[in-house]
Amino acid sequence: MTESATLADYERDGVVCLRNAFDPRWIALTRRGIARNLQRPGAFFRDHTPAGSPGRYLFDFWTWPHIPEFRDLVFDSPAAALAARFLGARSVFLLMDNWFLREAGAATGAPWHHDEPYFDFTGSMCSVWFPLEPAPRETGLAFLRGSHRSGALYVAEQFSGNVPFDARDTGYEPVPDFDAGNDPRLISWDLEPGDCLVFDLRTLHGAAPGLQTETSHRMSLRFGAENTRFRPRGHWTREISEHLIALGQPVDGPPQCGLLPRIRPGAGPAPPHRAY
Repeated sequence: MTESATLADYERDGVVCLRNAFDPRWIALTRRGIARNLQRPGAFFRDHTPAGSPGRYLFDFWTWPHIPEFRDLVFDSPAAALAARFLGARSVFLLMDNWFLREAGAATGAPWHHDEPYFDFTGSMCSVWFPLEPAPRETGLAFLRGSHRSGALYVAEQFSGNVPFDARDTGYEPVPDFDAGNDPRLISWDLEPGDCLVFDLRTLHGAAPGLQTETSHRMSLRFGAENTRFRPRGHWTREISEHLIALGQPVDGPPQCGLLPRIRPGAGPAPPHRAY
């Protein structure tokens, strides 16, 4: 497939699958980073394991400043260049690094949602998402092709009752009712380590609940183009918006605080380390 065709698919569908985008060293590095992060959870560590579940569902985000493996992944891996390519940007802002761990025995899934309502940013944004183990489509992400082009913003759904929030009465629309098993617009892939998905933050996606037979690790790096602006969404994102404001991020401005670095792919090494 030509690059122009891949870009056209992204514009049309809101998601593309790229084979062998990350070589094995990045997969191994990410695995080491998650292991280190589990020993040193960050301020936004989340445990979404339901009571009585034999397997945990965990994630953490904004950990790159204190996890050196994630710092290398953010600044030196192909991720930022991929995001810039699909956003049509010369430079991108890292909006969030976010890993997910589902242990064998976990039965949780991701509700149908799109990412933008969970974030205090507007503009052109995408996620570079990749698994560290084989990810069959039955347990991976499925997407509603073309849903990013509706222009609608849908209510942010809860992932579990462990970290509750209520995003109703916001003016956002309910997630549309569609047949998540048979809708012809659904698209998904069988993925191997090294493959990745790049998707628009407005593309609806989800993962069906079901018993996890093997432990799975996933990494998502979310990026914004030069037109990205910080605009707090509402009470359901107050914790993260107040955190950014406390770091000096101005409302209605482009990402400026050190937690949201601007990356120019191929421009040189990362800036000096600083904890946030």
